[in-house]
Amino acid sequence: MVQAQAPGKPVRLATACTECQRRKQKCSREWPCNHCQARRIAHLCKFTPKKVLKAKPVCNDPRATDVSLSDNGQSLTEAPGSVVSGIATGDDFRMLGYLPDSDDQLANGAEQSQSAALSPSQGLVSPELEKAIRTIPPKPYTDTLVQYFLSEMNDQYYCLYPPTFSHDYATWWSGKANGQSLTPAFTALLLHVCACTILYLDVETRQQLESDLGENYASLSEQYHRTAKQLSNTIGPGKGGLTQVQQLFLGAIWYKTEALFVESWHALGAAIHEAQELGMHRSSSKAKVSEFEREMRRRIWCLLYTWDWQMSLLLSRPFIINSSCCSLELPNLRLETPNIEANTPSPVTSISLQCQLGQRISTIPGVMSGILSPNQAIAIQQEVTRWTETFPQIFHLTAPDTTHDHTHTYIPMQRHQLHALAHMVTFMPLKPCLTINPTTHTPNLERSLQPTAVSCALNLMLSAQQLLSHLLPANGKFHFAPFLMFDTAAYLCSALIHDKHRDLPQRDKVLECISLALSTLKDVARTAKTGATCYAVLAKIVGNIPLSAQEREVICAQRSSATTSTTGIIDDAGRSSSDGNIAGQQDNGIVPSVSGGLDSSGIIPNIHASAGGLGLDGIPSMDLDLNLSDLNQIWDWDNLGLDLDIPGF
Repeated sequence: MVQAQAPGKPVRLATACTECQRRKQKCSREWPCNHCQARRIAHLCKFTPKKVLKAKPVCNDPRATDVSLSDNGQSLTEAPGSVVSGIATGDDFRMLGYLPDSDDQLANGAEQSQSAALSPSQGLVSPELEKAIRTIPPKPYTDTLVQYFLSEMNDQYYCLYPPTFSHDYATWWSGKANGQSLTPAFTALLLHVCACTILYLDVETRQQLESDLGENYASLSEQYHRTAKQLSNTIGPGKGGLTQVQQLFLGAIWYKTEALFVESWHALGAAIHEAQELGMHRSSSKAKVSEFEREMRRRIWCLLYTWDWQMSLLLSRPFIINSSCCSLELPNLRLETPNIEANTPSPVTSISLQCQLGQRISTIPGVMSGILSPNQAIAIQQEVTRWTETFPQIFHLTAPDTTHDHTHTYIPMQRHQLHALAHMVTFMPLKPCLTINPTTHTPNLERSLQPTAVSCALNLMLSAQQLLSHLLPANGKFHFAPFLMFDTAAYLCSALIHDKHRDLPQRDKVLECISLALSTLKDVARTAKTGATCYAVLAKIVGNIPLSAQEREVICAQRSSATTSTTGIIDDAGRSSSDGNIAGQQDNGIVPSVSGGLDSSGIIPNIHASAGGLGLDGIPSMDLDLNLSDLNQIWDWDNLGLDLDIPGF
């Protein structure tokens, strides 16, 4: 028996998507369909019904009349002099919150304007937009920056969908040449792409760009960012659409790249609030937009949530997004993988997994306040373990599938990042266990968890070093890995200083990991100021550890380069020598050899040392007070429980 259709509910007849109809192909009738997915045009895959049937309620009483009509057939809401006509308009109800914000307008706008780069209406060009258009470099140089961003940087966060961005980028230049009205949001997005990319260019390309444009790359990047920010300020809340959210997020990336972490956190907050103005925090099923835009909204909201919980924990601040009061839908991972059987994850898989970890730990009481304690350690460790068990084989902690590492370069980077993140979240609530004086007055919980804290710190150190080895030298400004190494090594140093009875669990391996951190940070210090600062502060802390002569030899041992010993060696299975089980390395006591370390004399370089234009052990001198102030933004010196005299802290 066929079930009767509910009165007033549309009956949509299934049909092929518009692209398959145009190309006269058989459509799989799911979004994205098989052909659009293979051609990477999911943004053009749309389903429009051939016919919409609307069942009307049956009424057998001929005396019944339509109460919505007046005697002359006019609607009561439109009748002259009617009280209802004065208030019952869609805009008024929308302002009062009884109708959706602007979903219909967004849907109509998406249909009318095929590109986010062009404005559907011709209007006056603001001075900020004129300045922004003049600031964007000539097309050949912008092409280089955009291509580098899409090929080398976008996979890290995947905030832009390459096919649609490339289409909008070409449309922007075409519209500029034809005198069409350009949108401020996409112009600001393009400026932020240039600002972020120029900081990551290889030396040869960067020097060529500086020579042709006649300005230092750092000045160019700051100019692009400043101009984009000025233009962004002219866009009203909720007026720039998804493109505005993307460019605000790229602004947060720029601040983070420049080691301005607090500014990055505030820029992230602006992007989150803009996304909320567009209703991204609500269920996407309520948004009257195309399937493709609905998917993009899910991806961006997932990315914003991931950044929020990670930066909030690192800065010890409460979460900006309250996950208990919003909808969080995971993105569709089929857009970039037309052949599901190939077992190659989408670049968005990593962000989706990180988002799920944030959801898991946010349910633990106290986590959303941004401060973790040993009382939460067991619950967090259990959630992290369950989370890692959901990894696809390509990201497994033990014996991952590395067959696609050469063809998909983002896979090993994301694998190392996920491993480091798992160890970081596990270690964070255990930090106080390494800064205690083990006495009879020490809480039993912290004393019992100290061996676990040491093991987690060692695993995190090796995982962060592997991530950093994969990133260097091109991504020296990716501060997540070097900061993890510095932070972990500093807490291990505190554990050694407080170890009065010299019975710290795995003390020998702790010394080796501190040596690893010093050597690796010394390499990073040659390309990034943050690395130089971390190396200088860590060297000062190490100098205050009471060590025996034999232990000091371990710390000061000269080793081979960390950045060369863990990369470039591939075994028969196609696996890099840097890959492997982190926990297994720690259990076997194997620490990858690294270069540098301290002076062969065994003397810890002094933080104030500076002679002949050189600072710490060959590192170019710099304003350490300024850098220490930057480090203070994300690192609380008091948490170490030490009384050391370091300027700036």
